[in-house]
Amino acid sequence: MVIKLKKLEEMLQDARSKVDDIDPLSVIGKEDQYTIIDVREPAEVQETGMVLGAHNIPRGLIEFKLRPSDDFPADTPILLYCAVGARAALAGVTLKELGFTNVRNLGGFKDWQDASRQ
Repeated sequence: MVIKLKKLEEMLQDARSKVDDIDPLSVIGKEDQYTIIDVREPAEVQETGMVLGAHNIPRGLIEFKLRPSDDFPADTPILLYCAVGARAALAGVTLKELGFTNVRNLGGFKDWQDASRQ
């Protein structure tokens, strides 16, 4: 079996092509319509805080914590964010591979903060 190795840049480009971005400005005031997941590590969240109502599930644990079910349908609108949007894109691919169909990349926490100030 031959495994094609990818560079990080290729992985991120591939992930960004599979997970649509959403403009944080379009979410402000509508946060309750989404399940918002912060995929940063707990230490990062503790240092900066997170989006109100978001759930912290680090990227490395996402496939262990989330699965489509009767209580959490596959079409649940999910928004992911991290520090700059890269881990969120990679986590989005994982969620899509698990069967979630409505996953978008909110970008980085700073993007959210900037949008919240407008």
